[in-house]
Amino acid sequence: MINGQSCIAIIPARGGSKRLPRKNLAHYRGKSLIDWAVRAAKGSKYLDDFCVSSEDTEILTHALKAGAQILKRPDWLATDKAMNEGVLVHSLYTWKWADWIVLLQPTSPQRTAEDIDTCIERAQPGHGCLTYNEHGQRNGAVYVCRSIELIARIEFPREAFEHFLLMPNNRSLDVDYPQDLERA
Repeated sequence: MINGQSCIAIIPARGGSKRLPRKNLAHYRGKSLIDWAVRAAKGSKYLDDFCVSSEDTEILTHALKAGAQILKRPDWLATDKAMNEGVLVHSLYTWKWADWIVLLQPTSPQRTAEDIDTCIERAQPGHGCLTYNEHGQRNGAVYVCRSIELIARIEFPREAFEHFLLMPNNRSLDVDYPQDLERA
C-alpha cells in the first residue's frame, strides 16, 4: 500500500515462447526467471500482493513452489498476439482489484525490489511510471499504472510515460534469446 492506496503486481509467464522455448523456467545465475521475479516482488514494501499469471501448468506449479499466488489465464490470453494489458485486466477482474497495478515481466531478472518501489513512488500522484535503461529505451522491468486508467483504455496510459526510472544498463537485461541467459 502506498498513500492509502492498494498496489498489486502481476508476473505474466506464458509457456509458449518461440525464441527461447520454456523461457520463463530458464535459469539465470542459478535461479529460474520466475524465481527472480517472485523474489523482487516479495521484497517490495508497497506491494500488497502479487501473482503469476499463466496458461501453463508447469509454470504455475513452479510459481506456487516459489511462493507466489497463481492465476490460470485463458488460452486466448496466451497467444503470440496477446498483450500484457489484457493479462492485467483479466487479473484485476478475476483475481484481485487494487488502486495500482504493477507489471513485472520475468524476463528482467536483474530488477530489484528497490526498482519496483522507486517506480511506484514516482507514479505518485500521477498516472504511472516505467523503467528505462540508460540509453532511453524501455527495458521492460517495471510498469506501474492506475488500475482504473488501464481498465478504461485497455492500454498503459500515455501519461504513464512521463514518469520514469532510469535503471543502469548493467541491470537492464531483457531475456529474449539463449545468449541473454549468459550475461553477467
